[in-house]
Amino acid sequence: MRRRIGSSASRIIPQGAAILSVLIFGSYVMGLVRDRIFARTFGAGSELDAYNAAFVLPELLLDVLVEAGLAAPFIPIFMRLRASDADPDEADRFARTILTGGVAIMGIAALVMFVFAEATTSFIAPGFEGAQRELYASLFRVMLVTPILFAASLTLGQVLLAEQRFFWYGIAPLLYNAGIILGTVLFSGSLGIYGPAIGAVIGASIHLGSRFMGLRHSRFRIRFGWEARTGSVREFVRLMLPKMASHPVEPMTFLFFTSVASGLAAGSVTSVSFARNFQSVPVSLIGVAFSLAVFPRLSTAFATGDRGAFLALLRTNLASIALITTAAAVGLVVVGELAIRILLGGGAFDDEDVRLTATVLAAFALSVPFESLTHLLSRAIYATRHTLLQVLASLAGLGVTVLATLALMEEWGIVAIPLGFAIGQAVKVVLLAIALAIRLRRGVGESAPA
Repeated sequence: MRRRIGSSASRIIPQGAAILSVLIFGSYVMGLVRDRIFARTFGAGSELDAYNAAFVLPELLLDVLVEAGLAAPFIPIFMRLRASDADPDEADRFARTILTGGVAIMGIAALVMFVFAEATTSFIAPGFEGAQRELYASLFRVMLVTPILFAASLTLGQVLLAEQRFFWYGIAPLLYNAGIILGTVLFSGSLGIYGPAIGAVIGASIHLGSRFMGLRHSRFRIRFGWEARTGSVREFVRLMLPKMASHPVEPMTFLFFTSVASGLAAGSVTSVSFARNFQSVPVSLIGVAFSLAVFPRLSTAFATGDRGAFLALLRTNLASIALITTAAAVGLVVVGELAIRILLGGGAFDDEDVRLTATVLAAFALSVPFESLTHLLSRAIYATRHTLLQVLASLAGLGVTVLATLALMEEWGIVAIPLGFAIGQAVKVVLLAIALAIRLRRGVGESAPA
């Protein structure tokens, strides 16, 4: 009986997805602990404002220059090279080239930002003046160590995913938050707000160190290398550029929501932000975790021309994600108000704030299955070594979200924001499915330029 239950579970949940889900949830919890320590140590004052502002530009550049580019093309190309018998070491040389390039790019960017740290205040935090402006610049320079460490860690993380070493991949973000907490607890008494900044450097170092640990017994040997004039690197760059261009789509979506909510009653922006935070939990625990876990296997199936395996993996995970996230969405509607009341209610966040946020969350719940499916379908397209169709679907989804929100605003008020998001995500699912069908019509195992 136990064996049959385990077999059924393995068909519903891809290998590694449960580990990733637990670790992602652990990272959420660790982030909550970090924020509570921040709140109790520094309060909502100018120092914490300067600290949070100092993260913005380094994180944005890391996301655009390194993380966005790695997310789509690395694993499909790496798995194709690993599956080839022509040159057993080609995959490792490719990975070392990308590792070297990522660290070099972020190193140069960090150096430029270090020199112009004070000038960044004008567009990151134009309201800062005097001592707060100087504090921002100092913290900003400390933070510039972290994106260099992350550039290396993110690349090694892709190798861990490719080799399905899910524990070591998933534990790194949790350890990063633990490092920030450690720095805050140990150094804030003597160094003030520089304690969390030092903690961020410690956390980034532990993040990278955990990935060194995870690759101890791998056939991949960690070192720098540079062989940029190869077909695989040219393909990587060709696939990377469209993904980098589309990376701001999600920030643009929620920037639009903030703009719309700011014209409504006081507290609307906060209610949308809090509701989105709750809505994103099942999307991350199920949609993201399942998609990351199955991505290497989809890439291998495509690279080896195994159409049956590719479609079987896709169908199983589509069904699993749709079923589990639909149940999670219903759960958000049923217990959302109670959860918000327990976790956020009290003090200045009164009953009316709780009810408004719960109403927005109930509408946001509609988007949970759709947004979760977009992660799987996007990675299925990436597995076919293509990115442009996914980018076009994302842009179209953004356009539909904006139009639907504006069309519903007069009748539905603030609820138009989550309803518009759900409609946009549903359209994106349809467009991604069409894009994937187009790719598969070319034949699994065939390569085409993006």
